Amino acid sequence: MIKKTEEQYSIADLWLSHTEKLWDKHWLKKVKELVNWVGFQVRIEKLYSPDEGRPAEDPVMLFRCLLLAQWYGLSDRQLEEALEFRIDFRKFAGLSYGEAAPDHSTFSVFRGRIERIWKKLMQKMNEQLERAGYRIKEAVAVDATLVEAHRKPQGTRKQGDPEASWRGFPTKKVMDSQGNEAVARRPALYGYKINLASSVKHGFVSGLTVTKASEHETHHFREFLNQKTKAAYGDKGYIGNRRYLKAQGIRDGIQAKAVRGKELGKADVKRNKRITKKRRFIEGVFGSWKQWYGWYQTRYMGIARNQLAATLTAIAWNMKKWAALRA
Repeated sequence: MIKKTEEQYSIADLWLSHTEKLWDKHWLKKVKELVNWVGFQVRIEKLYSPDEGRPAEDPVMLFRCLLLAQWYGLSDRQLEEALEFRIDFRKFAGLSYGEAAPDHSTFSVFRGRIERIWKKLMQKMNEQLERAGYRIKEAVAVDATLVEAHRKPQGTRKQGDPEASWRGFPTKKVMDSQGNEAVARRPALYGYKINLASSVKHGFVSGLTVTKASEHETHHFREFLNQKTKAAYGDKGYIGNRRYLKAQGIRDGIQAKAVRGKELGKADVKRNKRITKKRRFIEGVFGSWKQWYGWYQTRYMGIARNQLAATLTAIAWNMKKWAALRA
């Protein structure tokens, strides 16, 4: 006699079917399906030896894990714990239910491995956006923001991050509530500066660099422009680049700057207001990065590590925005 088996569904089966329905609507699934991961995989696999050492973890899986850390503001240890318990994290990363999450030290080693190809990773992201029809280089807004270092020197001893630097601020005349003139000075900041360019139409990050806080942002304006750029916008701090824009045939969107003893004319004031409407997108990028991605302070020591961290944030930002626009 052949024993017949009857299909019986357990609570776990019902629970998993419910999570699958939720996963179908999850924004992480949209990102995973929208992005072409092969381009990142090919570039990262070149950093590994094909016939030496132990078999490494899947580089695409590790890359997705680092993106999760950016979106949710997690440390390496917190990321490892989340991957063990969160189903949406495991699905996005590509881990099966029976597979252990990578150790937190694996993320640190992987981050050090891809540190030197941050430009290539950003380029791969931008190429996908360009192919999708987003002209992220055609009209860009350029600006910079200061980010405090997570450690500062104490006393006269040279401690903290050796590649950060002091950035002093000049005095500024302000009016108090009673209409009296006062002098205000912001405290000097020990940290870094993020120079960033974003598309004025959608707010995609098209390029960025991390420098010492004391380095002037004007020197990094031209590196965000290329042959596809038709218009560039910036505040009055970039006024020294107006002649360059004219020579390159790029529309000048840099705000006018008043000279000592002479106020701006009405035409320049109106022009500055029009430019503000274009470059306001980049202010939103900086605001979101500091509020949601923790960029009010750096997490690592050294320009190289923080450059990679900022690049991963930019890639994560672009991916999530892309998924939102396609929703």
